[in-house]
Amino acid sequence: MNISDYYEQEGSGEPIVFIHGSFANTATWKAYFKALSQDYHCIAIKLPGHCDLADPEDMASPTIETELSIIEAVVAELTDKPIRLVAHSYGGVVAISLALKGSVEIKNITLYEPVPMWIFDTVGDRANATLLAEFLAGYRAAVANGEYFACGRVIDFWCAGEVFDRLPELIKEGMIPLLENNLRHWDVGATLNHSMSELSEVTVPTQLVYGDCSNPAAAAICLHLADALPDTDVAVVNGANHFLVTSHANECIELIAK
Repeated sequence: MNISDYYEQEGSGEPIVFIHGSFANTATWKAYFKALSQDYHCIAIKLPGHCDLADPEDMASPTIETELSIIEAVVAELTDKPIRLVAHSYGGVVAISLALKGSVEIKNITLYEPVPMWIFDTVGDRANATLLAEFLAGYRAAVANGEYFACGRVIDFWCAGEVFDRLPELIKEGMIPLLENNLRHWDVGATLNHSMSELSEVTVPTQLVYGDCSNPAAAAICLHLADALPDTDVAVVNGANHFLVTSHANECIELIAK
């Protein structure tokens, strides 16, 4: 593996490592690089199977270690300083796993609507665990039945509305090749299971951000994590849904700067 294929970087100074979500790429962070690279060393991770990279080799038996090993290698290559960690959606799943593993020195974390579905079982939130399981069963069935835009179900679920149909055709079509990787992300999430005791040991200051127009399950995840992690702050972006990192980039960037 050529590790230089798995990141983009710009600027110098204190390092900020960005992790994009599923059905996304490093373009998620374009405005962030522009705003922050004068003062920070901005590093955007390219998740495997995205950004024109080959699919990961673990598709048959997915593991979060695939993503973690990439980030560990990128950080080791580019900096010897503690990093600020910024992530969105599935990127938040990866970021939390990295913090729990403790293999990289992290100064602080900002998570925009992370989707660690295991948190519902950890805290005993049966209502949201059932909601997520029912959605996932319907999504998998749609994929199995060859539904052309099955990927739109994921977007509409987290955005709590019929958002996918309003996207430009180029973006909608661009999601189709990422479908199998999105399913892998759900599979990875299903392999994770962390206790309240484990979460209590993550003492890194963590900021959790959600949009007030997103699926209430997204807010519930942030609030459950805030209860479980020792040093957290929760922020709400008004008028935003799961696309908040791009639709409300200025507000999200201000939260990082804070």
